[in-house]
Amino acid sequence: MQKLRSRIIGLLVMATMLVAACAPSAPTERVGSPGQAPAEPPRAPKTLTATALREPASLHLDLSPGTTTSGSNQPYLIVHNYLTVRNEKWTILPQLAEELISIEKGTWRVNADGTMDTTWKLRPNIKWHDGVPFTADDLVFSLGVYKDPEVPNRSGNVLRSMESAEAPDPRTFVLHWSSVYVDAARASGLIPLPRHLAEAPFKSDKAGFLNSPLLGPEFVGLGAYKLSRWEPGVQMEFARFDDYYLGRPPFDTVTLKFIGDPNGMVAAILSGNADVVLPLGVDTEVAEDLKRRWEGTGNQVTGNVTGAMRFIIIQHRPEYARPQNGFTNRLVRQAFMQATDRQAVAELATLGYSQAMDGWFPPTHQLAPLVQSSIPQYPLDFNAAQQKLAQAGWVKNAQGELVSQTNGERFDFELRSFQEGPAEKNLATIADGWQKVGARVEQFVVPGALNSDAEYRNTLPGGSITGQIWDMMYTSALDSRVIAGPLNRWNGSNRAGYNNPRVDDLYDKLAITVNPDERVALHKTLLQEVFGDAAYIPLYWEYSVTLALKNVRGVGGLVDNSSTWNIFEWNKD
Repeated sequence: MQKLRSRIIGLLVMATMLVAACAPSAPTERVGSPGQAPAEPPRAPKTLTATALREPASLHLDLSPGTTTSGSNQPYLIVHNYLTVRNEKWTILPQLAEELISIEKGTWRVNADGTMDTTWKLRPNIKWHDGVPFTADDLVFSLGVYKDPEVPNRSGNVLRSMESAEAPDPRTFVLHWSSVYVDAARASGLIPLPRHLAEAPFKSDKAGFLNSPLLGPEFVGLGAYKLSRWEPGVQMEFARFDDYYLGRPPFDTVTLKFIGDPNGMVAAILSGNADVVLPLGVDTEVAEDLKRRWEGTGNQVTGNVTGAMRFIIIQHRPEYARPQNGFTNRLVRQAFMQATDRQAVAELATLGYSQAMDGWFPPTHQLAPLVQSSIPQYPLDFNAAQQKLAQAGWVKNAQGELVSQTNGERFDFELRSFQEGPAEKNLATIADGWQKVGARVEQFVVPGALNSDAEYRNTLPGGSITGQIWDMMYTSALDSRVIAGPLNRWNGSNRAGYNNPRVDDLYDKLAITVNPDERVALHKTLLQEVFGDAAYIPLYWEYSVTLALKNVRGVGGLVDNSSTWNIFEWNKD
């Protein structure tokens, strides 16, 4: 397989060089009339073309029914900005906000009755892409939309603590909280909506607002580039927004092509049809081979261990889960944790650049060493897994197949993964271990066409390899009050249908606990509960690969499943 990949890339490189060699030479410079200075040639437009593996279902992160992995987050920060943004070190930076809220400066106030007030000051001269000024009234309106029970939202429990908001002046947004929320500086759940455009359609059809073209092809945002064209399944085109509040963006146009095949993404940059290949998607082995072939050219192959987790989401709802009394049984979940060679999966997926995970704090996080000893461990042990399965009523028959002692049902399990770099290798490695304990595992790589089908993704009968930003796991991803279902049009952040009142209670306590020592104790208890219950199967920390031609500058690493958090700083020589 390695030799085949090397040969494919070698052929692509040779083809690219041949195209360059056969290209017509530049035309001879034309000289002006005698006595006249040569005419100044018109400036060629500065363009950037990037590729991503997945297309988003909409351009609103919290209201989108689609997945937020596999590169589908890349367009959001091209076309829109938020109150804050995070950089590669996971540091929160003010974006639309002039500065972060602060207890010392009085813009973050905890009241004696347990309520809280936060005051955000907006930067001056911010405009929507249609030229209308952005004001605090837009944020007041946006909060009203997100708190409306008729509008499904994946923000989670943060919205429950936001009680009301007001705008004393156009640049001041005051938010009143019913209780303390320690992550208020992230400004989660406060994605700005243009009141002057969205208020009328929202009031006329709240239930249909998620399908509004304002969240799709007619999106009007606050980012450095504005959406000029969206060709579904093909690409998005963005034009420079000259009135951007941070200054004139470098590129005249930015094109983001959606190429659902990682090899196609590599071919695009090798042929000169792309300047940048954004994560996720490019296989680490392919990236390593390409790095060797590009040595000395100046072309760039960079990677970073992200704060995104790779894990197996498990269907917890009996009405969807198959087989019966399978992964809905705690002992069964624990057994398959011990039948999963997570280190082998991490090695295959990242070539050793990343490591297997068992909690949700990245290895570099300051809390990781403080909570590690509290996390229940499931070392690879097929005998122990077999014993747990027997306790749960699953034993091997004469043919070595795992069957139920209750009704003779065979343990047939569907394991999915979305189509990206190491998907097939991951599936095969995991399935190999599970088959050793007698399960029959159907490995299924989900085609891109089903990527945005939220009901399909959330009603999976077995498990699916997926990704998640680490801090979502301890804020809402397992909260039973935001389970994705028909009532919220499958838009809840708890996709697995996991329901544990003790976890819900710990979520609520973490949201209001400020004391650092008390927070560490709560994190330990939450980790013990979640992993003792084997709520999901952790795999490894994602390692993202970015490809860029030598003349491209400023592209950062993957943060919050997006590399475009600093796109205003990108440039091209």
